[in-house]
This record gives sequence, structure tokens and C-alpha cells, in this order.
Amino acid sequence: MVTLYHAPNARSLRVLWALEELGVTAEVKTVPFPPRVKQPDYLAVSPAGTIPALVDGDRVLTESLAICEYLAAKHGSPLLVATDAPERPPFLEWLWYGESTLMTPISRMGRVSSLPVRGEAIDVVLADARDSLTVRLKSLEQRLEGRDFLVAGRLTLADISVGYPLHLIAVFGIDVPLGTRTRGYREHLRTRPAFVRAAAIK
Repeated sequence: MVTLYHAPNARSLRVLWALEELGVTAEVKTVPFPPRVKQPDYLAVSPAGTIPALVDGDRVLTESLAICEYLAAKHGSPLLVATDAPERPPFLEWLWYGESTLMTPISRMGRVSSLPVRGEAIDVVLADARDSLTVRLKSLEQRLEGRDFLVAGRLTLADISVGYPLHLIAVFGIDVPLGTRTRGYREHLRTRPAFVRAAAIK
């Protein structure tokens, strides 16, 4: 059995969601966030102190999307799109959109908001991050026209990748406008039984 190190609403939620969709059981070890500060012995598992970490025998992975792809491939899951399939290029595009495009400004907001300082400079950085996120969401709204899922007509890891930052926008009440299609898509994903089970793990 694999072991997953998890913290609520951290990127490990993507992995828990994928595990639930795969029907795969893992030993989940919940650690306080950020573990590099609150649980220093975790650095023996993940030297950078980041969440998640997956341990599978002597293999350790610490990037959430890499873990999801590893697990999906290991279990032969349709969460992946075959390398020779016509939908493979858009699958890769949207797989990384969730982390590289959406999470970048969200992470910036989280980091800056947690600093023990306030002032005009902080407000400018936060406003810039919100503006950046607003612009970046527009391509998602366009992509969802006539679609329930991002690629291949089914749930894939691309949806899990993108669904996670959309979930954070809701959880943390980030003040950005969501298009009608994006809002419906988010709620469609967040009501999936696998996501509900994953999000309930604390």
C-alpha cells in the first residue's frame, strides 16, 4: 500500500481525489501545515518540506501532478489520455494549466497574505495577483463551451488539476469573477462522490 502525506486543502487533495477516482486505498498521514515548520521530521521524507509526498516502496514523489500521473499509469486508468490519441495535446495543455497558469497567482496571494507585514506595497501585489488570475480564467471559460470536461469527453487528470485551484477560489473566498460555465464546471466537479470523499479526509 502506498503512503500519502497530506494536509487539508493542500495540493495533496489532488492526489486524494485521484486515488478516490481510481478506487485505490492509501495510508494517509495528515501533517500540520506547513510541515517544514510544524513537523521538522517530515523533512526526512520531503527535503523541501512540501505537501504532498507519496511513498511507494523505495520510491518517493513530491509533485502532486507527477504523483497523480504515476498512480493513474500504474493502475491503467482512463484518467490519462493515450500518447497517440488526438486529444493528447490538449490533455497536456490543460493538465499543466491548473498548476502553472492558475496556481501561480493563487500561490502568490497565499504567500503574500501570510507575511507579517501590511501596507500599500502588499495591497499592490495582491491586486496584481487577482487581476492576473481573472485574466487567466478567461481561457477556461472559453474552453468549457459545449463541454462537461476539458478533454476526451470524460474526467481526466486535467480536470483534477484545474478543479483544485477552482476549489481553492471557493474555499478561501478569492474575489475573482467566474464565468457561468466555469462556475457550473467547478460545482459539477466538487459534487463528484470521489471529490467529496477526498475533501472529507482531514
